[in-house]
Amino acid sequence: MILKWAMFRRTFATPRQKLKGYKFPEVKKDDCEQKYISGWGPGGQKVNTAQNAVQLTHRPTGTVVKVHESRLLPKNIEIAFERMKVVLDRQINGDNCYEEQLKRLQQAKEVKANKKRDQARKEKKVFKKELEEKNFE
Repeated sequence: MILKWAMFRRTFATPRQKLKGYKFPEVKKDDCEQKYISGWGPGGQKVNTAQNAVQLTHRPTGTVVKVHESRLLPKNIEIAFERMKVVLDRQINGDNCYEEQLKRLQQAKEVKANKKRDQARKEKKVFKKELEEKNFE
């Protein structure tokens, strides 16, 4: 299973402080095979010939993550291990993984905001009706 960076953009765009006590599974460097591959995307010949992209394979599960977000190889390796943590978390914990918990938290927050907004609209409607009744009298 090969995963690209686009799947993780939403995950890392939100602050991790929302689930402070959450523990990601540990990814040991001994369990992973790092392969340095040529980059892809815009940038011309330099990007396509330089081997600054990383393909990280987790041997026990067979999960593969490819990263070419930075021009620097050490930065790409670091990003690959972070993404591998997220992928393994999803595989191990399923519906109770970090992404799903964060999604449920955001949905609950959205529902609460919608209720508050609806209540404010109702109060405004009632206020306008009362105001109109006073004006007619």
